[in-house]
Amino acid sequence: VPQATATTLAGTPMPTLPPPPTPYSIAPPQDFYVGDAVLVGQSGAPLRLRFRLQNIQVQAAGSQSLVMWRLEIRNLGSVSYETIPVALMVITSITTASGEQTGTWRTSDAAMAAAGFTSENYDPLAPGSTRTYRLAAYTPAGSVNQFAYLLDGEGGNRITWVNAANPYCSGDVAD
Repeated sequence: VPQATATTLAGTPMPTLPPPPTPYSIAPPQDFYVGDAVLVGQSGAPLRLRFRLQNIQVQAAGSQSLVMWRLEIRNLGSVSYETIPVALMVITSITTASGEQTGTWRTSDAAMAAAGFTSENYDPLAPGSTRTYRLAAYTPAGSVNQFAYLLDGEGGNRITWVNAANPYCSGDVAD
């Protein structure tokens, strides 16, 4: 059977068809919960870390909210981990009197000072060690819904937590 051919006349554009629909959708995993141990890196990898969001507190600060929290990082790998959480951890969703707002609220020197967080240690985290970082940010008045830790700066690799206790399980997981 001869193959079908297309004949085009000079100056006649070729018809274009839309791409077929994707048969599946790819969505990020759901947020982790406050206190959940989040493991990054494969077991036995030189860089393997455990992250845990802890102790979220919100207090009124004039027409804003002062949000304070702690981020625990444990280095389970064999190489040092260099991080500055004040630059990598952000608030990404809040609820105000006018509804939910999404955005990026970063830690600031002013918020850290208002929270009394000074002399934080940002030295590289040695293998086998754990450090708890104290962080603070100003947001519009309201409650915090979601936090994110940007694993590669502004890139898409991030850990997100919802500001709630885990309703499905409790306890801890082995490192």
